[in-house]
Amino acid sequence: MSTAFWVLRGAMALLWLVSAVLPVLPSGQERSLSELMRFDFQPEVLMPLMYLAMLLDVLCAYLALCVPRAWAWLLQIILVLAYSVLLSIGHAELWCDPFGVLLKNIPIMAAMGVMIAHDSGKFKGEC
Repeated sequence: MSTAFWVLRGAMALLWLVSAVLPVLPSGQERSLSELMRFDFQPEVLMPLMYLAMLLDVLCAYLALCVPRAWAWLLQIILVLAYSVLLSIGHAELWCDPFGVLLKNIPIMAAMGVMIAHDSGKFKGEC
């Protein structure tokens, strides 16, 4: 596997790991819980949902770095899509955010698509 693909794997794993850790920080936890409250979840399920999301992010970091299989990238794309849809329902304005909060998910999923092609042996490009 070329260096470029390892760099992409590492970058994706880092993104997932940082996403998993941020809700543990006081300001991150407050924001995460605030976002979940917008969906009318019962207060007693907010923390378990936040921890579930964190666990899924850690799992995706592991998959990105250690499981060179197309299905692993497909699972990550599904999770990015799910997060994007949920955030779009609660905050459609995030699509216009100057920091690209949701918009950046499009190239992230495209990169994951390249990794699907690579890990399934169908990648024909040069890297």
